[in-house]
Amino acid sequence: MIDIRFGFFVLLTLFNTTHAFAEPEQLDVVCDKPVIMLVIVQVENEEPLAAYGKELRKLSTYLDQQGYYLFHVQTEAFEGEWPENQGVMGAKFPCAEAARGFWFSDEYQGIRKVRSGTGKVTVTIHPIQETPADITGAKPKRLFAQQPKQANP
Repeated sequence: MIDIRFGFFVLLTLFNTTHAFAEPEQLDVVCDKPVIMLVIVQVENEEPLAAYGKELRKLSTYLDQQGYYLFHVQTEAFEGEWPENQGVMGAKFPCAEAARGFWFSDEYQGIRKVRSGTGKVTVTIHPIQETPADITGAKPKRLFAQQPKQANP
């Protein structure tokens, strides 16, 4: 008969020697269909968000996955009102698998809890369409300076 204390010791040893966040199996795929990771945050508490930002900047994971920020601030509203305390950020990755490689990495999963209590966070990925051939190299016909914001019709 197996001593129950021995079984508990084996389980405890297994839990202590494995990573808290086990990364999924690596894929061997062609990574040539870029995506945008869109992060929308309705901020309720800026303190954990600031701490999270500091931790995020320490990671090499974006660079390792060939991801980079495309935008993280709003510059102009054409119509309507942007919700108060709402932030948006877009990061480009060479493919969905690379975006997952960032998001589900042990390093990133290890800091997600730092932003706990920030507010509602929504993270999605969106494919980037190829530029149509008739637009490549073409110049816009109209270029306007900044205009007043329009109300919803």
